Amino acid sequence: MEKLPLGNPEKFKFSHFYLRNFWFLLWFKLWYKDITIIGKEHLDRKTPTILAINHQNTAMDPLVLCGTIFRQITWLARADLYKKKFLHPILHAFKILPIFRQRDGIKSLENNDIVFEKVVEVISAKKLVGLFPEGTHWGFRRLRQTRKGIPKIVILAETMNNYDMDININPVGIYYDDYVSIRSNLFVKIGEPIPMRQFIASMKETPQIAENEIRSAIEDGMRNVMIDIPQMDDTYYTVDNLRHICRSVTAKKFTSQGDKLTRDYCADKKTVEILEQKETESAGFLASLKDKVGGYVQLLRKADYTIDLADNNGDDAFQIIWNSMKIVALFPFFVCGAVLWGGIYLLTRKLGNTLTKDIQFKNSIMFVTSLVMSSLWHTVLVVLWLVFVPLPWWTVFLFFIFLYVVWCVFIDYPRLTKRTCREISFNCGLISKKPQIVDICNKRDEIKEIFSSMIGNL
Repeated sequence: MEKLPLGNPEKFKFSHFYLRNFWFLLWFKLWYKDITIIGKEHLDRKTPTILAINHQNTAMDPLVLCGTIFRQITWLARADLYKKKFLHPILHAFKILPIFRQRDGIKSLENNDIVFEKVVEVISAKKLVGLFPEGTHWGFRRLRQTRKGIPKIVILAETMNNYDMDININPVGIYYDDYVSIRSNLFVKIGEPIPMRQFIASMKETPQIAENEIRSAIEDGMRNVMIDIPQMDDTYYTVDNLRHICRSVTAKKFTSQGDKLTRDYCADKKTVEILEQKETESAGFLASLKDKVGGYVQLLRKADYTIDLADNNGDDAFQIIWNSMKIVALFPFFVCGAVLWGGIYLLTRKLGNTLTKDIQFKNSIMFVTSLVMSSLWHTVLVVLWLVFVPLPWWTVFLFFIFLYVVWCVFIDYPRLTKRTCREISFNCGLISKKPQIVDICNKRDEIKEIFSSMIGNL
């Protein structure tokens, strides 16, 4: 493919190593507040491996894998990026190969065979390849029907290597507690490998049947590592809200180990499974709860409270006092953060709102633009520190750390303040038996009681 040089993604690239570890990774760790990844032990370095990843948050999905898995990953992205020759070095540095779709022209689809052969070279070299079997992203916690890209690559690889490749497919689930907000929480689960050797007989006899078998296995594996709410109507939001409202009930009944993100994920997944089972046994069950759950959520929004706040009955007095002390102590750092980072933050938000109407893509734009601008900005600040501050040169490292500390405070401080004010308001309303708070508590308890009765015998 002379007009479309694919580079050598099967080889280790120092540029990729540098960009990831010395430029990207620090900002990524600051962009999310809490990051949990489990299942890394399921990745076998000695086996050709393809990652099958759910796709809910545009460009952030591959960036998340780059930020949580140390190994270099080769990606397939839309082919129109390769039309711009000046992007080729950047695409090669980040190990990105093109994938052609019908919108690129029917004839261009033949190029996928050449690209797939390059992918086979990559996995033959025991390097990771990351693919999104759903094809395109969407902002729902649901797995869509997967496409044939991975099965075609597997069959091609086995055919080219006399059915002796022994390829693994590792399903990967990415869970964002908030698709858009900066400093939200991130959970990544890598599933057990799906060995492709079990489909060798089908590949030899009827490749079309093997494709469907592989797709089915991939979909089952992906459902095991992600929150999958299959409802296609308004009851989707009923289930999505119930997994949050009933999280504490499920967590108490079905205890799980790990940090808070892991426990929340396990509780949410179990809640969805229970609701699906109930809907299967009693059709229309979710529809009967739709108005009740929707009314409760609307009541919370009207009062400007969150589901977590209502679930905790505000918060205990000690925690409120502690948060109030933090608000006072961190105020000078917030002011410093506003001075040093306010301009970049407002500009990235403006770009995110201007360049796209896709709420998921907004976060990706903000991340990339803030990464570039912050790199330039802190370089300027460090130079000014070295030139004008009469302190030893090594103090620049302390200043560097200070820059990123105040960035975190600048983003987290308004949320801490707002949450503490809500807690005080809710607690005062609870003590004074304010009708609105009483109504919220009654509706919450009613919904939880219905769910508790469902899981009582499980």
